[in-house]
Amino acid sequence: MVFILMLVLALAAGTLSEEDASVRQATPLPPAPRCDPTYMYRTFDGTCNNLNFPRFGQAGTIFQRLMGPATYANDLSAIRLAKSGNPLPSTRLISTKVTVNSSFFDYDASLITMQWGQFMDHDLTQTPQFPITGGCCDGGLFGNVKANPNADCLHIPIPRNDPVYSNVNCMNMIRSTYGPRLDGTMPPRRQQINALTHWIDGSQIYGNNNSTAQSLRDRSSGKGLLAFSVQNGKVLLPTSPSTCADCFVAGDNRVREQPLLTVMHTLWLREHNRVAKALYAKFGPSRSDEFYYQEARRIVIAEIQHITYREYLPVILGPEVPLIPFDTQFNPAIFNEFATAAYRMGHSQLRSFIKLFEADGTGSDQSFFLGNSFLTGSFRLLNPKFIDNALRGQLLVPAQSVDECFAPDITSQLFRTTTALGADLVAINMQRGRDHGLPPYIIARQIALENSGPQPYPPPPLPKTFYDLTITHSLEVIEKLKAVYESVEDIDLYIGGVTERPLPGAAVGPTFAHIIAQQFNNLRWTDRFFYANSGHPVSFTPRQFDEIWKVSLARIICDNNDGTITQIQPMAFRMPSRYNMPIPCYNIPGINFNYY
Repeated sequence: MVFILMLVLALAAGTLSEEDASVRQATPLPPAPRCDPTYMYRTFDGTCNNLNFPRFGQAGTIFQRLMGPATYANDLSAIRLAKSGNPLPSTRLISTKVTVNSSFFDYDASLITMQWGQFMDHDLTQTPQFPITGGCCDGGLFGNVKANPNADCLHIPIPRNDPVYSNVNCMNMIRSTYGPRLDGTMPPRRQQINALTHWIDGSQIYGNNNSTAQSLRDRSSGKGLLAFSVQNGKVLLPTSPSTCADCFVAGDNRVREQPLLTVMHTLWLREHNRVAKALYAKFGPSRSDEFYYQEARRIVIAEIQHITYREYLPVILGPEVPLIPFDTQFNPAIFNEFATAAYRMGHSQLRSFIKLFEADGTGSDQSFFLGNSFLTGSFRLLNPKFIDNALRGQLLVPAQSVDECFAPDITSQLFRTTTALGADLVAINMQRGRDHGLPPYIIARQIALENSGPQPYPPPPLPKTFYDLTITHSLEVIEKLKAVYESVEDIDLYIGGVTERPLPGAAVGPTFAHIIAQQFNNLRWTDRFFYANSGHPVSFTPRQFDEIWKVSLARIICDNNDGTITQIQPMAFRMPSRYNMPIPCYNIPGINFNYY
């Protein structure tokens, strides 16, 4: 109350400083939790995982920094400037000059690698933005503006003679909200908020709060099931409203961003219900609906964690990325550098044309262009053959390499409609990085190289010229960066990291590999419920753990497809090869629920 009175007086006197205004705009902490130390399951909002610090991991709390304090021009919130003191170049200009729309395939990683990355991202990160009706460009997504119309706008200038956008100079972007530390005090520089829990906890399936979780349940059977719909004889996600056949809902509100994501959500809805029914078959009506729901949820989260660490991360990071301990004091909060730059590397793995295959191996006429399906493509799942055809396509088609090559669907067609232009996701990624005060690329690169474990030679010094990047970048990319940035010190973290040459056997280069590895290492060791951590009352028994160890994405697909996928490569994130030949589903190991 005293704080509010002082704020009113300051406003009346016209003495409100920028720092005071920052406090005024900050999003308050969510309600404090009350923990029951005997409760055996995760909360939905991420609280009470660490019983000594119950807010750790709570949805609606801030990210943390891996690579030092935020980089702002005024050490508070103003976007950093170039080394010369000039404004940094337009991120749309950088996108058009550095990236290309050609395609290079990573012939080892299958396209489902990209899809798993997006699915996991929606378990870990979502950054709220300030509410600005319409947008920052003449009240819309594009327009012509002479000055920044709102302090919470960070619109992207579109250069003259842009190859796609004509008659507009502004692409919409709104700044992210920010908040206090977990103790309620404000950090000296902006720290943005994660709307989701900071754990790998299946929140994209179950929700990040109790009300969402309860709305997604089906209590009619007493078997702990998730709600579902049955359409054209297939079990699909529930819909809201129920009168809309393809208005699918899940624990994350981005479930319908594009059809392959909706397919992945459908697999895991089915997996939860498969597990719950298997448990019911063992214990029968002697146990409650809540028991079956929570035990199935617990197993599904363990399956997701196991697939991520055992199968997915080796494809992204390669076999020899060292994990240097980072002292977070057991705080699991997602690193801002991970959420806003490194984990967006998957955008480069996207393909423009999504090729589907029929059961007989022929190309399907259901194949589609990604740019035609943003936010509107979920109707495709109503076709009884679509899910299996889409799964075959993701298993048999390679992902694109992580490099300067991006599908035009995301560099100029993101979320476009029949009446509106689409946006440039690459430009948005860089602009969001500036909004969040990410370090310049060469600073992050230096930290990564200095923490890459034993090396035959010491890491190189901090780059002084563009040509000092030759150990991480091709000369072609260096020339492109040099053409658009004044100084090597100005390069944005996202574009610098995504264009690095990949490490041996990895999808990404050293900078993003370091950030991603540190993030998942921290998520593992801070999580009391992590499936492989033992010694807690909530831990799996050794025999149960052995059963979870059998789980693979291939087995999940075998158990939850629509019946036409009967053979699959055992390592689903890698393309079929002589070492990864498709085999019958009955030869793919799975969980034996007799041990639960």
